[in-house]
Parts: sequence; C-alpha cells; structure tokens
Amino acid sequence: MKALRYIVLFVACATWIVGLVPTILPWLWSVNVVEDGYQYGDLYRLSTLSKFREPRQQCTSYNTPVKAKSAKKVHLYIVGDSFSEEGRVGKKDFAVDEYTRVHWSRFLHLKLDTTKTNILLIETVERHFRQVMASKIGVIVPDTATFEVEIKPTKLVHKLDDAFNGAHTADRLDGFLFQNDLALTVKEWKADFTHHFFDRTNSGVTLVNNDQDIVYYLDTDTPSVTSAFTPVRKTELDSLMNNLETNRAFADSLGFDHVVLSIIPNKTSIIAPDYGVYNHLIEKVYQHPKLNIPYVDVLAEFRKMGRSAYLKGDSHWTCEGQAVWLNKTNALINQLVTGSGPKPAAQAALH
Repeated sequence: MKALRYIVLFVACATWIVGLVPTILPWLWSVNVVEDGYQYGDLYRLSTLSKFREPRQQCTSYNTPVKAKSAKKVHLYIVGDSFSEEGRVGKKDFAVDEYTRVHWSRFLHLKLDTTKTNILLIETVERHFRQVMASKIGVIVPDTATFEVEIKPTKLVHKLDDAFNGAHTADRLDGFLFQNDLALTVKEWKADFTHHFFDRTNSGVTLVNNDQDIVYYLDTDTPSVTSAFTPVRKTELDSLMNNLETNRAFADSLGFDHVVLSIIPNKTSIIAPDYGVYNHLIEKVYQHPKLNIPYVDVLAEFRKMGRSAYLKGDSHWTCEGQAVWLNKTNALINQLVTGSGPKPAAQAALH
C-alpha cells in the first residue's frame, strides 16, 4: 500500500506539472510519449464523432518539379498559416534553392540577400484573408540580420498569468490525459449519443450535407468575417485590395523581386458552397482590377475534386489536394524565375 501511495502521488505531481508548465507537453509530443491530439484530424479532435475518425496522412510521394535554370539562386519566403506549416510542406517541396517560412503569428526580422532572386508568397486560408489583409503585414520587420521571433511574455507576472490561465491549463491536461485511443473511444460514445439523440455537436464544428461532412465553424458562422457566407461589401473589398497593394509595395521596398498571393479555399467552399449565400471572396479578389501581383488559384481544381480535396476529419487538404497546389505554385515560381511569368493584366491566362 505504501508503494501504491507513492505511485499515485508521483502520477498526480507529474500531471500537475504538465498542466502548469507550457513547454512540457510539446516536448512529450516531440518524443512520442503522448499524441498531440491531431492524429485523427482537427475537426475530429473538436467533435470526437466516430464517423469522422481518420488517421492523419503523411504526404511523402510528391515529386518536386525541376527548378528552372537561372543565373541567380532562388530564395522562397512564405508568410502563411497552418496549410504551409512545417510537417505539411517544406523546402523539399519547392523548386527553389533556399526557403524561409514564418507564421502570421510570429515575426521575421529580415535582411534580404539581393544577389538572389527573392520571392515572397503570401499564403492564407480563405477564412482569414479578410483579417490578415485588414492592415499592412506586420510579420516582416526590416533588420540588419535575418531571424525569427516568437513574442512571449517577459515579465514574471505575465508568465505566471499564462501558466495559471484556466483555459490553457485545461487544454494541456486534456492533451496529456485524454488524447489516447482509449479516452477518445469513450469520448466518441458520448459525442455520438449526444448527436444522434439530441442533434447536438461541439460548437467548434458544423455538420453539412445532411451530416455527411464536417467543417470548421468559422467557415459558416455568419456574420463573422471568417464565414464564406458573410457578404463582402464593395468598400471592404476595395480596402482589402488597397492593403494588398500596400503590402506589395512594402515587399518591393525590402528588395523582393516577386510577390505572389495564394488564398486556400475553405473546406466549406468546396464541399458545401450552397450552405448559404456564398460570397465568392476568392473570385472577387483574383478578378479585381487592382490586383497587381500573380496568384496561385486552385479553386476550380478543388471543386472538380470535391470531397477528395480535403481530409474527412480535418479542415486541411489531402495529399492529392496539396499536390495540386504545389504543382501550380512551382509552375508559377519557375515562370517568374525565367521571366515568363504572368503580367498583371494577363494573369487570368495562367489560371
């Protein structure tokens, strides 16, 4: 009994420490002690509905096109979100010599090497385009050297506040204790029962197409600006395009040779565009007369693919959908490098 008491005390202390210290759980994920909670998809993680449980795909079969011949080395910079995060895509997937990527939530201090062809790819999922283009890009900071910075609280009181934040602690404990297969099976029983008998699901997801598909609630939560069904006023669209042009001019001032835009369609926009009155944001941006940069458009291809473009239990694309985007992105990079890329007035010809 004494040994049992010590074991219980040790487990309780370990659990308390994991919930308290923000860095421990990511380390446990990295060494595969516990699952990160996304092994079956982000939408499954929110809903735990059994019909959307699908193991995460690792895309390893993509064949990167040959890099176009050029006198200069090509350095691709991406400002992007989870679609371009490490583990999904990386340098090996692009026809370039060097590669740097920064998330919208971080800061890239930058000094460009102007002896290279520098390309800036602005990548954002459709639901966040109206937010990230509401102002000038603040992610890139001109500096005397290139390095990435994550803004963290520096004062002790702020660090303690973050550590003892109830929501953060609950998330860490959930990730530590309840993202294994046994716990998820129990969660599935509860979620399936609640859905079938009370027609209720987690508020973070929306079921569409007669409950056959699952999407992220931000895609459908009208009147939020993230929703594909919230109208885009002409004045707002003009403001977005003006800010995009300001960002292009800012990139030019830093020494970038080319700026490219890519808006990744929401899963909802592909598999359930008739959920409401679709706002056609992507088409309006790409067809706008003030758009002065080349772009990577996969909307038409994804609509032909339908469900096969996106994972069943996740808001992100399948390996097939990712390959379509990579092929179009690499084709455009090679065209820009060789000087045969689309001119602003003739961009539609490429797409």
